[in-house]
Amino acid sequence: MNTRIEEILDRATLDEQISLLAGANFWETVAIERLNVPVMRVTDGPVGARGTRFDGEASVCVPCGTLLGATWDRALMAEVGELLGNETLAKGATALLAPTVNLHRTPVGGRNFECISEDPYLTAQIAVGYINGLQAQGVASCIKHFVGNDTEFERMTIDSQIDERTLRELYLVPFEAAVAEAGVLAVMTGYNRINGPFCADSALVTDVLRGEWGFDGLVMSDWFGMHSTVASANAGVDLEMPGPTRYRGQMLTDAVQQGQVSEAQIRSLARSVLTLMQRTGALDAAGPGAETTRDNVADRLLVRRAGSAGMVLLRNQPSPAGQPTLPIATDRLRTVAIVGPNATIGQIMGGGSAHVTPTHTVHPLEALRARFVAAGVQVVHSAGCAIHRRTPEINLQLCDEMRVDFFVDPDDLDRADATPVSSGVTGTTRVIWATDPVGLNNGDPTFGVRFSTNFTADVSGLWTFGIESIGPAQLSIDGQILIDNAAVAAGGSFFGMGRGEALGTLELERGRTYSFVTEMRHRPIGTGLSGINIGAVAPVIGDPFADAVDMAATADLTIVVVGTNDDWESEGWDRADLDLPGAQDKLVAAVAQVCPSTVVVVNAGSPVAMPWVEQVDAVLMAWFPGQEFGDSLADVLFGDVQPQGRLPVTMPRQLQDTPAFEHTPGRNGVARYLEGRLMGYRWYDTTGRQPLFPFGFGLGYAAATVTAVTVTDPWTMQVDVSNDDQRDAIEVVQVYAHQVDRTGLDADEPDQRLVGFAKVNVAVGTTSAVEIRLDPHAYRAWDTTNRCWRQATGAFELRVGRSSRDIDIRVTVVLAAAGNDIAQPSGEVLP
Repeated sequence: MNTRIEEILDRATLDEQISLLAGANFWETVAIERLNVPVMRVTDGPVGARGTRFDGEASVCVPCGTLLGATWDRALMAEVGELLGNETLAKGATALLAPTVNLHRTPVGGRNFECISEDPYLTAQIAVGYINGLQAQGVASCIKHFVGNDTEFERMTIDSQIDERTLRELYLVPFEAAVAEAGVLAVMTGYNRINGPFCADSALVTDVLRGEWGFDGLVMSDWFGMHSTVASANAGVDLEMPGPTRYRGQMLTDAVQQGQVSEAQIRSLARSVLTLMQRTGALDAAGPGAETTRDNVADRLLVRRAGSAGMVLLRNQPSPAGQPTLPIATDRLRTVAIVGPNATIGQIMGGGSAHVTPTHTVHPLEALRARFVAAGVQVVHSAGCAIHRRTPEINLQLCDEMRVDFFVDPDDLDRADATPVSSGVTGTTRVIWATDPVGLNNGDPTFGVRFSTNFTADVSGLWTFGIESIGPAQLSIDGQILIDNAAVAAGGSFFGMGRGEALGTLELERGRTYSFVTEMRHRPIGTGLSGINIGAVAPVIGDPFADAVDMAATADLTIVVVGTNDDWESEGWDRADLDLPGAQDKLVAAVAQVCPSTVVVVNAGSPVAMPWVEQVDAVLMAWFPGQEFGDSLADVLFGDVQPQGRLPVTMPRQLQDTPAFEHTPGRNGVARYLEGRLMGYRWYDTTGRQPLFPFGFGLGYAAATVTAVTVTDPWTMQVDVSNDDQRDAIEVVQVYAHQVDRTGLDADEPDQRLVGFAKVNVAVGTTSAVEIRLDPHAYRAWDTTNRCWRQATGAFELRVGRSSRDIDIRVTVVLAAAGNDIAQPSGEVLP
């Protein structure tokens, strides 16, 4: 044990030790000045380090988790983790709440974009690279959410009922790898229940995480995810977040005095907090540092490179000239139409706690237009349709600076002579306050806030305005109240704590300036959270859909940028279906009918239906690619970068085809995982059902082929990859294991599962050799009777190829009997 930490614990009173076990506020721990224990700050991830304010200092925004999974690139993940480590330090924090390693159980999960894959091994390998890069910078990774936090439906209370074998062989795998392979320093428990108890009360923390895996780091609750005093303490959850405490403090002191929690357990929990502080340097610091913005060329280039590395080319048909549609050859083009609702403003990240304010953003239209215009190609544009479900954020380019005034007393908003306690300007009207905005160091203060500006309409007609807020709010234009949401029920915004959207309409005149004022009165709701969204939608002039189709009809090439936004993919709710919102499917189909060449870019964080896929010439899955979206996209479309992303999830033809369809979202407070281990491609490959695109699939501008496999032992193989194409290739070689003898296997035994992969560069006319080390647990299985791991024996077919359905070579290995132990036995290799 660490002498310094033990000395602090020896000197600390019971109450002081307990004070360390809950946050002081939304992002920081409690200091003990008498013992020289400073504050430790944590910050949200996983696409950036936001800091203590949702509207605070800008942060580099990296690609979403699904895109990172689509890179299949461990080394690149270490680079991304390193960048995020530096971003965390720039926000004065020493722990980043990332990565998210819950699995894509269903393609409509609201937070799928945060997560990496439907496959536990791919998720684990990407997460390990991410964590290694992050923690190499001296900050802690807090991996989340332990465990089964795979839906936003009734997310604070749903009971994820997962049988033990499925839990062990799928959902716990990424967490186990994070502990064993990356030495992750912190773990966050989920909101949900897991087989009865809440995650923060679960014996999985004590028995599996700490007991079996030997985890000696810090375990914290998700924000407001703790529901007990005694059970969570005895389970080994060290830190309740956020603060001030709801379940610890005096309640935990009383529990100790009543013999429900031992003093030794309190000391152990406090030791974990101090240990994390020491491991990250926070124990030796004077407290959290200043929150600053890092913005340099190297960071932008890395985000741009990562964004393009995870984009997946799904279709690339020959053009009328006989060449593949992509990469784009500008010498054959005179006019290009760029249409679609996500062209002008692309979606760079999903919604919810993963959100950051980017240091800057490059959107598709601006980046593509610059490339085409430089080549002498004319560009025309129409959005075609809209996809917002709530009013988009007000366009601040139509405003003078947006002033924000805070008042300690909400009633001061009614007093003309009242002086605000603080004032400033904001670059956003979608704001969450997770800390005290009036500077009283109160975790859940009473306050009033006023947003005011002069707004100049750029279109004449009937404008629509909207407000979502936690406290009652009013919006006035030229002194007249247009919206008052005091009577709107809570439960529709801000993770279910805010009021549903209230709308108002008003005729405005183009070029005229209007006084615009929004006021909100906040009184404590017990969470310390407050916020407001102020939106505005201009009237639609003409027929954008018809304009887009007409443009496509006269263009040589049309690029349609479709997708979702944070109205549809966000923490707080799941999607209802796979359909692209609005009229996007109709738009793609209409464009494809009139344009000789149509490229569709899908800007979404998880799978969408593609009823038009056979009608278009090329499809690129761009995911949510971070702040360099436009440049990453241009690099791939113009061929500067080889398409190298491979699907980390199966693309279904329809939602009804997916394995968990009949069991989601849950009923009567319970989500039953009755599909068992048949998640994603395991379901499709076992049942023979055809997906739209299989797991691991992706095209390049050159095709490489696996030409030889040499197996030296059941965990190591040498693979030759040859390129007979006309340009260099990048291939992801994938290895799947299939147990040959199926006698006596459970009904949910998958036909095959991913056990290894490697990304390889193959120059034109050459063969590259790559060694693939398979998952050391490739052949183990959970014995539910004896509750232990057992080594499988017998013949396994190792299938080597380029997706779960594209297998080039099959080899067989035979595992000798090894009793109960899971050490690597010798194996016979059969060609």
